Formats: sequence, structure tokens, C-alpha cells
Amino acid sequence: RDKIVALVRAFPADDPKALRHIQKIEPIAEISIPGVKVPPDQLPLMDYFVGDLHLRYSFDDPKFVSSVSAGDLKRLGLKRDQLLPLSVENFRRLYPGRKIEYPVPQIALVTDAGNLEPCLMLDAAFWEKESKRRGSGIVAAAPARDVLMFADRSVRGNVETLKKLAVDVHATAEKEALSKTVFLWNYGRWEAFA
Repeated sequence: RDKIVALVRAFPADDPKALRHIQKIEPIAEISIPGVKVPPDQLPLMDYFVGDLHLRYSFDDPKFVSSVSAGDLKRLGLKRDQLLPLSVENFRRLYPGRKIEYPVPQIALVTDAGNLEPCLMLDAAFWEKESKRRGSGIVAAAPARDVLMFADRSVRGNVETLKKLAVDVHATAEKEALSKTVFLWNYGRWEAFA
């Protein structure tokens, strides 16, 4: 239970019913693995997130990565609604040394988070604190599985710069690509913005 994290992943581009303009984390009910027959309690647990992003819950272990299933929750004595808060708590504990760097002026880059940098999007306390500290709305992009960038929305040109960087990183990320969308932190949740 202390190794469970939520991985931010992208839906296939051809699945418009999966898109959420405003963050609404809720379970994805119909999950199937093509060509694999798995008992329902062994299917991976996944949630809708925002835009073209979803969450996959996983055990973060250096030796292996495996999906969390309903059977795992039962074995660990967890309820489904405990999964997201637990994964945020675990992410904070497992990656306390994450850093915020500025390789481009005004654009922050999250680093040193075990190649799970986009998982920081789930930490509402971090974004509320960041918004208050900056006195501005925050825009962010997660163009690859190990890339999370953010900036002040109010600074002229930041949204356009972040969008260009997101498109550029996404184009070179290949199988690790996530989203070209820029997201806005607004009223305690993310919204697809640009």
C-alpha cells in the first residue's frame, strides 16, 4: 500500500468519449485488454482525469511495475475512494527531492520525481500553494511521461511559450508522449485550456 502511485497516461487520440474538458476523476468502468482474458478483479484500476489524460494506479517498485487491481485493494483492505489520496501521499513521500528548475525563463520544469513528474498534477495542495505564492493562475503541460512544465498564466507570452514547448516535447517523445494540451489550475481543479 505504501508503493501505490497514480501514473498519468494519455488516451488514444481517436477516443473522443474519453475527453474531459474539466477535471473529473472517476473510475473508468469498462476496461479490457485486447487478446488477454483476465478475471474482472484482476483488471487494472483506471480513472478519467482531464483533457486526454487518465490515471493508472500502479505499485512503484524499482524491481517491477504492476497495475493495481480490485483484487489488490481487497487484499490490502483499501476502498476504491482511498486510492487517489493514498497515491498522492505516497508520491510526496517517495519523491521528496523533486525540484523546480527554470531552463527557459518564466517556465518551471519539475525534475527528480522518478520519471513520474506529471503525477504532481494530482497534488492540489501544491498547486494551491503555488497559485498563492505567485498571485496568479497557473498553466501547466504534461507532454511526456517524465515531463511537467508550468508557468504563471498572467505573464504575457507564457501560455504561448508553454504550448510551443508542449508540442515540441510531445513530437519527440514517441511512446512516452502524453498530451499537447495546456491545462489551467482553476478553482481547485485542472481545465483543458489551450
